[in-house]
Amino acid sequence: MLDGVGGMLLAYSDLFLVQCPRCSSCARIFTPNNAKGKDEPRYLGHESKRLLCVKCGYTKDIHPKRRWDNLWAFSHELYNEKQGVDWYFGLPLYLQTQCCGHKLWFFNYEHLFDIEIYIKEHVRPSGLYYLSAKSRLPKWMKLSKNRDEVLKAITKLKFL
Repeated sequence: MLDGVGGMLLAYSDLFLVQCPRCSSCARIFTPNNAKGKDEPRYLGHESKRLLCVKCGYTKDIHPKRRWDNLWAFSHELYNEKQGVDWYFGLPLYLQTQCCGHKLWFFNYEHLFDIEIYIKEHVRPSGLYYLSAKSRLPKWMKLSKNRDEVLKAITKLKFL
């Protein structure tokens, strides 16, 4: 997980596992090394991203541009994570399935494992964690009556 962003959803944004637009296998969206050069500060979520499928070789890059206020940003609107797609290319996430009549999705395996640990907990934190990815989970995932079904779906996704 990235330092300084705690359990926020942004902490998982350095790697998205998505369906390849060409062959539908598992492709990766990641931040290439030295995406902006050595002297540029890192702005999470506003760095160059590369889509790469190792099965068919599909590759595509997307780069942010400097805005009027000297910050880096993409020229297009980023996609909403609630749609079950990655933020940058809008491709369907690879780790997703139906569960309890809803779509259950994860950005990557680290995201999946962290949420699995949270769902397994019988006593969950009640402090100020309102910015964390765990606090933003939909209510149906947090309900104890759905715990077993959610954990079965997570287990199924682990072996994709």
